Amino acid sequence: MYKKILVAFTFLLQISGCATTQGGKGFDLVDDNEYAKALPFFEAAAIQDGDKTSAVMASFLYLSDYQIPRDIDKAKKYFELAKSLGYAPWDQYLDYFIPLAEARIMLYDDDPDNDSQGTDILRGNRYSEYSPALGLLAKTYAFGKGVDKNLKISKLLFQRAIDHDRYVYSAHHYAWWLATHPDEEFRDGALASELIKDVMEDDEEAERSSTLDTLAAIYAENGQFNEAVKIQKEAIEKLTKESKEHPQFIVWESWLSCRLKTYEQAQPWHYKSGQMPFSGATGSQPCVWE
Repeated sequence: MYKKILVAFTFLLQISGCATTQGGKGFDLVDDNEYAKALPFFEAAAIQDGDKTSAVMASFLYLSDYQIPRDIDKAKKYFELAKSLGYAPWDQYLDYFIPLAEARIMLYDDDPDNDSQGTDILRGNRYSEYSPALGLLAKTYAFGKGVDKNLKISKLLFQRAIDHDRYVYSAHHYAWWLATHPDEEFRDGALASELIKDVMEDDEEAERSSTLDTLAAIYAENGQFNEAVKIQKEAIEKLTKESKEHPQFIVWESWLSCRLKTYEQAQPWHYKSGQMPFSGATGSQPCVWE
């Protein structure tokens, strides 16, 4: 459920490009929270214009699993392209973001041997106030990926991510795990309810199927199953509409449907014990109701 992953890149746009370029148009769309629409502009700028910044952005967007289903192969493609391209004036700022892309690839690929290298990058002091890095590091501690599992540290990192996020995306991320984490010790329906209130005050975010999916999960975690069923049906309806513009969104349909069936049975939906939710929608098998 990770949200706006590279807000700081808008600063790079101001010093390295303009809204009339393909990369500039991509950044304008990212600033408007339109990731899926931005991606083709970044891809074109990276391939056609040899724009290093756009190549890094394309890699990040393919890693997000937010509006764009995660695609590790394409993320690696643009990451390698970014490394091969020369630096334009001011591109030294990319040295802050390129390691973050590498850390994400390490954590989201199928090679567990490099997970600890990914978390080592995220623990770097220069990312100690960067909410996307903090949120991902929190998730690794929540599931023991590349680090020893530690729920207390995870929660502290999630809260730190919120404290350093000027948007509502870290709050959304944390609220989701508070409702769906496999460990009862981690879950906290009351706190999730408080966090999702801020998310729902963001008009654009409140209308997305992913947000409605989170809201329904929170209702279910708090035993409000009638509300959970109602909201989850709205989430599925919204996903159907979103998929008309972005057909790749349909990969989430089976999971939303499984959660709906769970709520109809008056049960909350949780990840199964030992499940590692790092593969993303495209790397997961469709959910089959049992």
